[in-house]
Formats: sequence, structure tokens, C-alpha cells
Amino acid sequence: MRPLPVRLLIPAALLLVFGAGVVARLHGFSLAAWHLVIDGSAAPEVLLGQPQVVRFDDWAVHLPLALAQLAHEPPFPLVNEEIGLGQSALVPIELPVLHVATLFRPQLWGFFLGPDLGLAWMWWFRALGLFGVWLAVLTVLGRGRLGVAAVASALVLVSPFFQFWSLNPASATIALGAAFLATVALARSRSRLRIAASAAGLAYAGGAFLLALYPPFQIVLAWLYVALVAGWLAAEGGSLPLRRHAALRGLGLAAAGLLVLSLGLLYARDAGEALEAMRASAHPGLRVSHGGERAAWDLLNASLGAPLALAPEQWDALGNVCEAASFLWLAPPLLLFVLLRRALGGARIDPVIASLGVFTTTFAVFATAGLPELVSRASLLYAVPGSRVLLGLGVADAIVLVRFWTSPTPASPTAPREQRLALGAAACWGLVLAAAAVPLARAFPELPLPLLVGAVLGNAALAFALLTARGRRAAVAGALLVGAASTLWFNPLCRAGSSYLSENPVSRAALEIDRASGGRSTWVAFGRARSAELLRAAGVRCLNGTLTVPQLALWRPLDPEGRFTQTYNRYGEAILIAAPERSPVFVLQNPTSFTVRVDPSSPEFRALGATHALYQGPHPERFERLSGFEKLGTFGRVSLYRVEPPGASQAEPQRPRG
Repeated sequence: MRPLPVRLLIPAALLLVFGAGVVARLHGFSLAAWHLVIDGSAAPEVLLGQPQVVRFDDWAVHLPLALAQLAHEPPFPLVNEEIGLGQSALVPIELPVLHVATLFRPQLWGFFLGPDLGLAWMWWFRALGLFGVWLAVLTVLGRGRLGVAAVASALVLVSPFFQFWSLNPASATIALGAAFLATVALARSRSRLRIAASAAGLAYAGGAFLLALYPPFQIVLAWLYVALVAGWLAAEGGSLPLRRHAALRGLGLAAAGLLVLSLGLLYARDAGEALEAMRASAHPGLRVSHGGERAAWDLLNASLGAPLALAPEQWDALGNVCEAASFLWLAPPLLLFVLLRRALGGARIDPVIASLGVFTTTFAVFATAGLPELVSRASLLYAVPGSRVLLGLGVADAIVLVRFWTSPTPASPTAPREQRLALGAAACWGLVLAAAAVPLARAFPELPLPLLVGAVLGNAALAFALLTARGRRAAVAGALLVGAASTLWFNPLCRAGSSYLSENPVSRAALEIDRASGGRSTWVAFGRARSAELLRAAGVRCLNGTLTVPQLALWRPLDPEGRFTQTYNRYGEAILIAAPERSPVFVLQNPTSFTVRVDPSSPEFRALGATHALYQGPHPERFERLSGFEKLGTFGRVSLYRVEPPGASQAEPQRPRG
């Protein structure tokens, strides 16, 4: 029996690992952080590591909303009625819905098999899909050098930017890689059948990229796709059979574009109201960025070893560990080297490296210094915060590494000069890192000086090894180990865990109350509103909490004149605070959070139509005196109340169900 070729063995191995991870219900999400919020109980689902509270977007927003889709009756709705007055499940985040859009979001398919399988499916799709797709892309760009491509793809996977964001950027990045592979196949195919299959693959990848639904990532990656395809065509165009079946090839390309456009129009039709609400929102709809949000030393924190020495809670100087996430940069000295070689000796620059060099320079300038408003608007970069640009820069870094590594070795007569150029480029890179280490050390006094010195010297040595091929493999293997040690401790290894969101004491009590009211209870959360997401995950309606699509009508009873519209017209967490205010007051805390100070005994509050409330915070007795609510019990760190005091009207609010 002949062994499987490597090109089949690798996908088979990845599918085997994927299946094993899903069947075992293993994942790396920090969903177990709910134990800390509710009652401080042990989290038996955590096998290794610990949940990262800083991943609030995952464990307290995105994943509970996904689970709320399963708990809804009927499940997987286009509009989830348990969120405020009803919230679209099509935008702005990826949620499992019974809609054609889900066909182009394979990362969500597991939720149709069950909640725990859905969590595991999403995690392993992101991790293995990112590695596998970019292994294929980098193998194509690396002239078939599978080992080099595997190391570079692994460097992307273990980078702080992906790991500290719990692989959230993976879906768009996978779709981009698949689109490039389909483009290559369409250009290389010689038979009509393969041309048609390639066009179909491009249409699917394009649809998946379109529905990744995070414009800051999509815009940057779209420009990376343009730069990559332009460079690849310039490098390979002479060997491509583009004239053979040219009409069919063009037709396939046009058909793929038309199918993606049709998908977009269908999606816009079904999510039109929510899309318009997001477009008109103060955040993120009207958010404008012309770049310049990140300093150069900030971008270099991973290359200087900061993730090795700093705990997640020590990153306040850069916002938090997620916002500070970067990459272990390897391409800058390589790009400098090829420029010097071109300037001094007239050596030809590989078109792929040249194209990505322009991309890298432009986007690095945008991130650190900004671009003129005319340029940022024309390129759509005005919708991209500087910190999100790093996704494209990190992927481009891996491509440049592979492309340079697999380029033809310079001829021996020029070797001494190549050595001097390599030494100069490596030394320049070391000086840049040394200069960046000074402000980094000021921002983080916890960073030991030997670590910073070692990082500067190590990166310079690594650059010299890459440029001269002296110990190149060992040097890159060392970089991969450093990258893995910097990040793989971050996300916990968990088994299942979704059941806790419906079986904890708070959810059980709320579910019993909801069933007793015929499924028509309406809740509000006072204090820190995280418990609102908990109720939704269990299938109970809650008015506030994180509203991913602005709900202006929800707040009109508290703000009939619309004085605070710009405060709540946003993707944001709505936090109710009980206070003896004459009239409700909305206060913006940050771009994605606002508080509502309201007297819970006031007619304005009663107009919201809440039948029950929960309170999580200090001094619950003060809340009880002010509200007059009937206490139903305390469960862990959360107290539950009936909104109407004894003797008051118990009329149920009318709301649509279905």
C-alpha cells in the first residue's frame, strides 16, 4: 500500500485533530470566567491555565449571544427577542442563524450540533484553519518549501495578536488565504473543469470574507490581498496559461464576483435595518481614524520580549494585553537588506517582496504617524483604528520571510558584499529595537533590563542568520519557541462548560421565575450589567446589558426628548445605576460602555416595562431601600427582585413573541 502524499497527509492530519478536539469538546475560550462573576465557585471545565477576564468580549458578550441563539424559542432566529426590544442576530458579530449567511461561516456550524460542540468547533476551526490555509498559501509563495511555510504559519498562529485576541481575527484571515489560493488556482488551471471549480472556490471564499463582518480587519486584509495578488502575478505571470480558455477564465472571475455581490445584496436586504442602525451609530458607525494611534515602540513590544515577562493585568500602559498585542517582527531587516542590495548593486527585487514592502511601509506609517485625510478616506482606512492595522502587517511579515528564505542564493562572487550588507541591516534593526526599548522600559518598569538587552541582541543575531543562511533554521526555530512561550499560556484549555451559564444558581432561579410567568418575564440588570448576558444565554429576556445594535426606541421612555441619543446610539454595554435622580441621566464611560442613572421607583423606569430585576454590586440594602422592589433571594453574588412592590399593578408588558 502506497503512503499518502504529503499534500494529502497534512489535511488529513489537521482534520483528525479537528475531529478529536470537537468530539472531546475542548476549546480555549475563557467562558469559565462566569464562575468568578457569579459565585466564585471552582471551574471544573478548566483543564489547564485559567480563564482570562480581559477577554470580556468573548466570555461576556459574543459567546453568551451565540448560546442565546440556541436557547431562544424557536432557536437560531434572525432577530433575538430576548435582547432589549429585539436585536438582529445577523450583525455586527458572527452568530448562528437559520440564514444562507451561515453557509459561508463554517466556524459556526458546530452550534447546530449543540452548545459545547459549537464552542469546540469554533475554536479548532479558527486555530487549525488559520494554520492549514496559510500553510498552503505560504507553500505556494515559498516555491513548494513546505517546512519553511509550516514554521512561518506557526509563527502567525502563536503570535500575540492572534492568541491574545483568542483567535478572533482568524475567520477573516482564513477567508483571505482561501481567496488567494482560489485566485492562484484560477490563474494556473488549464482545463475547463478546474477553471470552473476554482471560480466556485473564489466565490465561496469571497462570500466568507464578505461576511466576516469586521470592517477594520476586512479593509486591511483586502489591501493585503491586492498587494499579494499584484506581486504574485508580476512574478509568475510569464509562466501562467492565462491565454488558454481566457474567455472562460474571465467568465469564471466575473461569475465569482457576481455571486459575492448577490450574497451581499441578499444579506443587506435581510439585515438592512440593523445595518443602517450600525452605519448611523456614534460608535462604530461614525468612528473615523486617520491613523497614528500606536507608537513605534508599542508595535515592537513582542519583539522586545514583553509578553514573556508581563502578566495580563500588567499592560495598563497600553490599554490592556489585547490592545497591546503585536507580532514578533522578522521582515523589517529583510526588506532593508533587499533595498540596500538594489541600491548598491542593482540586484532585482522579487515582485512579491516589493509589493509587500510597499504595503508594509504604507500601513506601518498609517499605524504610527497617520496619513492625510484624503488618502485615508479614499483607501477606506478611515474606518480602521491604528491597532487593527497590525493584522495585515503581521501576515505580510510571514509572507516576506518565506519569500526571502526561498529566493535564489546570491552568486558566490558577491558573497563578501552580501555579508557586509547583511551585517549592516542586522545592526540597523538592533539599533531600532534598542531605541524602542527605552520608552518601553519607561512604560513597564517591571521589564528586566537583561530581557531587553537579550531581545535586542537576539533579534539582531536572528536577522543576520536569516540574511546569510548561517544557522537560519536553528534561529527561526528559536524564534518560534520564543513566540510559543510568549503566548500559549494565555488561553485556557477547557472541556465544555456552556451548561454553567444555564445551570448556575442565578440562571436557575431566573428560569423558574420566567416559567412561572409563562415565559413573559422582562428583566433589567442593575450594577455591572454582565449578568444581563447570562440571562440571555439561559433564554430569559433582559433589556439592558451589551446591545450590539443600537436600540433607540428602548431608551425613549427615559429620554423622551432625545438629549442623550449620542450616548446610547452605539454598540455598547448599558449599565443601570440606581440613583435618586429627578430624571434619568446617561453618561458615556468609554466608546463601548455607558451608564444610566435612574430612580427605580420613578414612572420613567416603570415605563421600560421590566417585571424583574437583578442587582450585582456592593451594598444591596441601599439598592433595596431606594427601589422598594420585592426581594426574591440572593444567589451567589447576585440578588433577584420583583419590580412591582406588593399591592401594585401586576400587568404584564405587551411584547411580540414568535
